[in-house]
Amino acid sequence: MKTKLFQTLTILLFVNAIVAQNYTQPKNDTKERFYENAKKAGITETKTEELLKIIDDRNKVLKDLDTKKKQADAPYSIQDPGTLYNFKINNARTYYAKKISNLLTYKEYAEFTVEDYKKEANENAKIEFEQLINNNTSLTEKQKKNLYLFLYSYHLNQFLTTAYYSFDKTQQKPKLGILRFNFEKEFKKLGKEYNIKVYESSGQNTNGFEWN
Repeated sequence: MKTKLFQTLTILLFVNAIVAQNYTQPKNDTKERFYENAKKAGITETKTEELLKIIDDRNKVLKDLDTKKKQADAPYSIQDPGTLYNFKINNARTYYAKKISNLLTYKEYAEFTVEDYKKEANENAKIEFEQLINNNTSLTEKQKKNLYLFLYSYHLNQFLTTAYYSFDKTQQKPKLGILRFNFEKEFKKLGKEYNIKVYESSGQNTNGFEWN
């Protein structure tokens, strides 16, 4: 079931990846944008209001802890006075990240937040894409487009998975492992189909993938 969910999400985000090359900076965080994202993600009104309350509570707690951290003063203490508050802040972030993930499904979370990660995913994919096409000059325009979208989709999924499971590394690590495994498996097929070479002159694989 979990594997099927990731496969479904990958297909969904692969479609969204088409807009990557026409990426525009997302609008500022506003209440209007919040409700737009909730509607786009298909989140019910009840869950939307509950989500808004969690975010509001989190922001108040973090603001209070940050204020106390800045006010902390211990001129004769061997320990940095901010250490305790860093611990409390990280715990608060984890606590509220878990509440949000418990409230929203992975699909809802991804559709709600996807705009926040498109720029970073595009930048990561572009680096790998340019390296590959420079070493594979015989690729057609259609192949280049498919290759870029494939890389972009992977990085977008990676960002979203990392964020959704940020409250628990023991859950996050295997989820990222599944994405990586499926990516390498599918890219190996794509590499054979397009005859993609990914080795540098040193003979070392550029990304550690066994694509050929």
